Amino acid sequence: METEKGFTLVEVLASLVIISIVLMSFMAIFSNTNKLAVSNSEKLVVINLADAYLERVKVNPTEFIAPFPPTKKDESKGRTQSTVRMNEKNYKVIIKVTQSTSEFNELSLLNIVVTVRAEKSTHTSSVEGYIPYE
Repeated sequence: METEKGFTLVEVLASLVIISIVLMSFMAIFSNTNKLAVSNSEKLVVINLADAYLERVKVNPTEFIAPFPPTKKDESKGRTQSTVRMNEKNYKVIIKVTQSTSEFNELSLLNIVVTVRAEKSTHTSSVEGYIPYE
């Protein structure tokens, strides 16, 4: 029996337990990394969608602001809401328009705030910009 070489059953079982513990910890790391990547991807979609809608309002304000330019009678202080479906997820887009005039500023500006919310998560992004009008 002294000349026989090999592993005992206890040694094999101990090595299998150690290997399985190491592999389980790597699987937990991979799972958390995947969840974080999906969350960051959705944050980027929300941020870029808000930026894109602000640029759309700047290029064509009459599509989102009625009447344009606003009059004293109707100051366009309302909100425009829409739902956008992207990557098989729904996002709620809220465009808030307020009129700002200043005694010291010769330009009359519309303050545009675009807020995008992901419907099934807590990700939200807001972007603010100004549109001059006369």
